[in-house]
Amino acid sequence: MSIRERYYKEGYYKGLASEPRFQRVLKLACQIKGERFLDIGCGDGSFTLLLKNAIEAKEVFGLEIAPEAVALAQEKGIKAFRVDIDEAGLPFEDCYFDVIYCGEIIEHLFDPEGICILTTPNLAGWPNRIALLLGFQPFPMAVSRKCEGVGKLLIRGNEGQWGHINVFTLKALKELVKLHSFRIEKITGCPVTLNTQTKLSLLIRATDQLTAKFPSLSTRIIMVIGKQEGKK
Repeated sequence: MSIRERYYKEGYYKGLASEPRFQRVLKLACQIKGERFLDIGCGDGSFTLLLKNAIEAKEVFGLEIAPEAVALAQEKGIKAFRVDIDEAGLPFEDCYFDVIYCGEIIEHLFDPEGICILTTPNLAGWPNRIALLLGFQPFPMAVSRKCEGVGKLLIRGNEGQWGHINVFTLKALKELVKLHSFRIEKITGCPVTLNTQTKLSLLIRATDQLTAKFPSLSTRIIMVIGKQEGKK
């Protein structure tokens, strides 16, 4: 069974709402209202519905590459479609949606473009800077698709983050967004969730919370962007 199949079978997406990045996205979403909402990379739709309620959307759509996830999202009442956005355009008219969310997707694309609300790992985040300083592979980047933990600090086997193609620093992400004629409305850093309670994990958690106040150093980046006036 692949990692992706295991995620859906074990209900991975159902527990995401408690993670810091999703709590912060929900807080941002409450400030953005719209009738039509699209979640690019909606997974099984669990978090999509929370965003729909926060945005107070009347219609909710989802795009996902995994067919098993599309089926689960459709069961929740989401108008979900199976689309590989690297190979096909979005199956909607321009300016069709009021709000679009793209969480942890841009780093998986060969041809990434700006999205309204997006989250992504930070290549220049403090854990990656330490890993590189010690001669290890940055955490979001893998050298083997079969064994994601190769060359990584404190990670073994297939525990690492998988499928990332483009991983961004804050500077690179800002330049890419402006290149595609979007304006940046808000940038915030975000920590990760650690489930262990060792002395080392407590230190890491404290450091992660502190650096989240500085987006260029934070483990993850959350960015809200919009179209520049006069651009389509």
